Amino acid sequence: MSNPPDTEKSHRARVAGGAGFAFLGRLGALIEAVSVIVFTWVYGASTFGLFAVLWSYIKVSTAFSDLAMTTALQRYVPKASDADANLVAGYAIKLSLILSTLLAVAGFLAAPMLAGFVSAAEADAEKLITVMRIYVWVLPFWTMVEVATAAIRARRTFGPEIRVRVFYEQGLRLIAAVAFGMLGYMTYGLFLAHLVSVVLAALLALRLVSKHYDLKAVLKAPLSGPLAREMRHYGISVMPANTIKKLFSEFPVMFLNFLLPGAAGAAAGGYYAVARKIASALQAVRMTFEYVLAPLAAEKEGHGDRAALHEMYAYATRLSFCLALPFGGALVLARHDILATMDPEFQAAAAAIAILCLGRVVEAATGPSSAIIEMLGHRLLPPLNGLAGLAALLGLGFWLIPAYGVTGAAVAAATGLNVTALLGLLESWLLFHLWPYDRHIWRPLMVSLLTTGGMMALLPASADWPVPVGIVAAILGLALAVLILVRLGLNHEDAEALGRLGKIKKRKPV
Repeated sequence: MSNPPDTEKSHRARVAGGAGFAFLGRLGALIEAVSVIVFTWVYGASTFGLFAVLWSYIKVSTAFSDLAMTTALQRYVPKASDADANLVAGYAIKLSLILSTLLAVAGFLAAPMLAGFVSAAEADAEKLITVMRIYVWVLPFWTMVEVATAAIRARRTFGPEIRVRVFYEQGLRLIAAVAFGMLGYMTYGLFLAHLVSVVLAALLALRLVSKHYDLKAVLKAPLSGPLAREMRHYGISVMPANTIKKLFSEFPVMFLNFLLPGAAGAAAGGYYAVARKIASALQAVRMTFEYVLAPLAAEKEGHGDRAALHEMYAYATRLSFCLALPFGGALVLARHDILATMDPEFQAAAAAIAILCLGRVVEAATGPSSAIIEMLGHRLLPPLNGLAGLAALLGLGFWLIPAYGVTGAAVAAATGLNVTALLGLLESWLLFHLWPYDRHIWRPLMVSLLTTGGMMALLPASADWPVPVGIVAAILGLALAVLILVRLGLNHEDAEALGRLGKIKKRKPV
């Protein structure tokens, strides 16, 4: 039975409204991209590359230290009573903090041994063990940020984490890094700045938890019992999939650093990190809808409302795909101007940016299918999908990276990501009869393809444009593409769900 039109509008409005807040949060990737440029100015390619590599190791480690509690919160909190929600949040925060602290202690003690697997420039190499012993303490505080903000999202509240993740953590890191660099801390400064910013962000994230949960009940939540055991078993089953997700993003940086010795390895990791950061702005589109749909999927499935879930899934997918196309085109058009703000050797990342953007657009076409599988599917499906994608990444990586370096790493990463995404799309269809493509997608898709094609037609000429013509053209092209999409591509119901942005659509004739 289909939903009444007014109900369908409310479903779309919930997705679009939550996505708007989540997208602002994901735009932290843009601030981080600006930070990357500043970091390369202040600290140079090799020290920034070392920072990128160690940050990659920290992010992969959080996949173990949080025991997938970020995902468990999206599954359990929406269906729980207020009292049980406090227990879920408390268990998730306490367990992840204990595990991350133990991992940090182990990393501190093992730093002399682990340093042998990290390539660094000569000036940084002699301080590497001390750097690692300082930086490893980012792990428990970053885990706290991840889990605490996931607890807020699980309440279907998507705005508050923006201040923590963007304005405080990333903004303070940028300010502190510049300050430490100006004071002459040319190796330690970047790592100390990140540690300071993450500590503050963790404290603020915990304060947010106190506003949306009973903090006393959260702190008193037991680490044992049926609920804790169920969450732990679920987390262990999902953790491999979460680990693999992080490896898709971080493995190329680590592999390039490991494969090439000394400063060359550090710099290569830095080049890829720059390409990934720029392309990750595009990832904001898909991840926005995944963040929003995960708790909503658990909620609707818990109520047995599969029709509403299908409506949300279809709407999120067509918006994700149709927005990702012009966004990706704009990033490719602007990439040379962005890289021109750095040292000339960073032009090595230009091809990688284009490849990663293409991969992200294809991934966006699958919509939030991975979130559907995580919330509704068998526990083994996400890790199996991830393993298939990781196998593709590793196989192509070992074949292409030695010959093509950063470009080969980008091809491997983009292919692996899409193997996993396409498997999630097919499983959503075969297992839950959820297929996001319907007649409503064709008109907006055609409009997005035409506007993106217009931007791509400028690529040959853009090679001769002076800075910042390429960036200006990309911004104007993206803005125009979005306006045309809303005005001519989306139907009235889809546009209305966007709120103020949808007002540029003409009123439906009476």
